[in-house]
Amino acid sequence: MSFARQRMLVGLLVAVAFGPPAHGQLTLQTRELRLDVGPEATLDGLTSRPEGVEYSAVYDEPVLRFSRTAGPIGAVYRGNRSFPASQATLDGDRLTIHYSGIDVTATCRLIRTDDYLALVLDALEGEPIDRIDLVQLRVRKLAHAGRLSNVVYDDAFGVCLSAGNVATNATTTDRGHYVVMRATAEKEIGLVGATAVLFGCRDPGARFLDVMEIVERDFHLPPGARTRRLPAQNHSYLWAKPTPANVDQYIELARRGGFRMILFSHWAFSRVGPGHFPWGPDYPNGMADLKKVTDAIRGAGLTVGLHLHYSKTTRRDAYVTPVPDDRLNAVRRFTLSADVDAASTTIGVDENPGGCALADGMRLLKIGKELVAYEAYTTTRPYRFTGCQRGDVGTAASVHRAGDEAALLDVDTWTTFIRYDQNTDIQDETAERIAQIVRRTGPYAMLYFDGAEDIHPPGWYHVANAQRRVFRLLEPPYPACEAALSTHFSWHMMSRGNAWDVIAGVDGMKDFCDVLPCRSAPAAAEDFTPIEFGWLGRFGASGSSCVGPDVLEYVLSRAAGWNCPFSLSLKGPEEVEKNPRWEDCFDVMKLWEDARVERKLSETQLARLRNVAPEDYQFYPCLGARRVWQQYVDGPTDVQRRIVAGRREHHLFLNERGEHELVAIEEIPNVAGGAVKAYQFRRSAQPDDAYLLLWAKADEVKLRLPVPPDRLTAMRPFGKRLPVAREGDRSVVEVGGRMYLLLPGVNPEAARELLGRAE
Repeated sequence: MSFARQRMLVGLLVAVAFGPPAHGQLTLQTRELRLDVGPEATLDGLTSRPEGVEYSAVYDEPVLRFSRTAGPIGAVYRGNRSFPASQATLDGDRLTIHYSGIDVTATCRLIRTDDYLALVLDALEGEPIDRIDLVQLRVRKLAHAGRLSNVVYDDAFGVCLSAGNVATNATTTDRGHYVVMRATAEKEIGLVGATAVLFGCRDPGARFLDVMEIVERDFHLPPGARTRRLPAQNHSYLWAKPTPANVDQYIELARRGGFRMILFSHWAFSRVGPGHFPWGPDYPNGMADLKKVTDAIRGAGLTVGLHLHYSKTTRRDAYVTPVPDDRLNAVRRFTLSADVDAASTTIGVDENPGGCALADGMRLLKIGKELVAYEAYTTTRPYRFTGCQRGDVGTAASVHRAGDEAALLDVDTWTTFIRYDQNTDIQDETAERIAQIVRRTGPYAMLYFDGAEDIHPPGWYHVANAQRRVFRLLEPPYPACEAALSTHFSWHMMSRGNAWDVIAGVDGMKDFCDVLPCRSAPAAAEDFTPIEFGWLGRFGASGSSCVGPDVLEYVLSRAAGWNCPFSLSLKGPEEVEKNPRWEDCFDVMKLWEDARVERKLSETQLARLRNVAPEDYQFYPCLGARRVWQQYVDGPTDVQRRIVAGRREHHLFLNERGEHELVAIEEIPNVAGGAVKAYQFRRSAQPDDAYLLLWAKADEVKLRLPVPPDRLTAMRPFGKRLPVAREGDRSVVEVGGRMYLLLPGVNPEAARELLGRAE
């Protein structure tokens, strides 16, 4: 029986089992979605219009086990107890919901349009609660799920439950054969005003962003749906450290590598980094010098990106020294148990310090206007911090009284940083400084919100809200934004997924690409979001440990498969020429970037570049990526082994007709004692001939091949012949940068054997 006939049968069985709509049932509709709510506040139906396909999980489809409803439409919580919605009545646009087992009544304003349904919590009466699921839907599990936009969909239809403001969260939980979608508010952030927006759309692959753009407009949300369709979304960037003196060098490198954007960090122009962003020595004229740099980049036809830490400051900033700000975040608070003079190295407290930081650089107390570094503490009475260094980080040691507060500061895992208390206005002060820089030296095409994970709970709110406190000051909204971490509301601002920190060694870059970006890209694509394949670094480390053209080609080819940008991080222009194959590397980057942005590859070709099966999709934000990569280094999982073992590599070149040609390649290891890197490939137009792609890892090499010159063609670039010398019955080819060898009528095994005998 076909799937369509099975679905029809299930629909008939449901109709027979359930009968006509119950008395008092609420039916709420948009142009494409119908929501049926029973009088007992149950989800009785969630169907597409006009097709009438049921998407609520009113039955377990694989075994046709029927339930009468898809559960309660909402719930409230106190502590660990949940109280489901038990009654729902509608009077005009006022929806009143009561809950079972608790004296709570929620009054909501219902907004109905052709495109969406929305609920706004206007009032809560009765007993206190900690959390509310304003809307709760049990929905059939579909082929795709956007983890941040909170949408589930297949090719035909999608259901999205979104938050209408930053103080509302929306999540989807996988329950096996179905998912539970929730729009939630918490007491700590605020319950009244919580807003849930529900919509369905046909052909979501093509139309989801259209409907979400309407929702964003009506609820005054950042325009993430619109910015995802702007050209800047696709542009890769060269991460530079430009100054007025060297910006022209970076511009030439960006052009050479096909980059449309140059991105730089606050470290490029600020002496101590985020917080107050004081100007560094390379920017003696401050804002005027930065404007000169950004104008030069834009004047060259490139766009500008800015990388920022925005939710924390550094130990050298005026927020920390010489007088620490009271708005730095504290993770623990203690009460001094006795007076403390300015020289004491032991500080007594009333509370048990057990669990406080013991890692180097993170043991930092704030007592009044003094910072104190401690070595250890006692966890039995009398409680004390011991080995204290007074007046740390340039603050002044002073006298403190019994009863004064000692706060354990929220020092970042990168211990140069100390994090902000997001419940104060310190974040807004920093946001205004960032906005001033952007306004006076912009426009920028992209902002990178780094350190997004470095906030205190509740993370779902403070991650997005800290970003919003910066984003709302930027007009017009920026075409592209990346972040180290995003939560639900971040989707409207962070239009590209994160990059990852540069890994330690060149040898592992292909594995890293397989284990992390290649798995994250398809998962993020289900959220209508590209990730960024980077940050690629180690460009000019030394000799053979430099990034080679094959590493870049592998990463960029996988990025192209998912239409994702990439980045190259350079410490300075001088790093480039430390790589003996830098010209080949830049040729690779330009060829792939031009081909991807200008859509030179067919869908069939792009599909060949996607090397991860759907069951292996997994999005990893920066924080999780470090852990996953270390796991791989220590001992790969079965999934990681399978992905890396199944690696397929490809090569893109301009053929003799000037067309982009994509071929599968296979490495031939240890050529000429490892001095030469070599790959072989075949072309569909000449299946009987072997082609070799090779280059010297460092200095030029004269390669002697056991084949006469009349049986070999050398080319650089492809299609342009090079002279081949003869030594007896051997050919001698000078190998430096990337070149090609054509061996007519030679099969792959013979080509490998021939190259293996090269000297």
